[in-house]
Amino acid sequence: MEILRPKVAIIGAGNVGSTFAFSLMNSGLAREIVLIDRNELRAQGECMDLNHGLSFSHPTKIHAAGIEGCAGADI
Repeated sequence: MEILRPKVAIIGAGNVGSTFAFSLMNSGLAREIVLIDRNELRAQGECMDLNHGLSFSHPTKIHAAGIEGCAGADI
């Protein structure tokens, strides 16, 4: 039986949002994590940091987007 992993959109890439994304990445519970923030450069920077550590974690697609990134999100 295949376990379906959800797409998770996190609105807010501050301390709480980025820490949640980090924990979610390490847990392996999500197939895709989208960080959305009013400050797009901050969201992109947090995604770059998370992607650098991805080789030590579960395979997950992590990227920054605008509010359109919520499309198709399960959570």
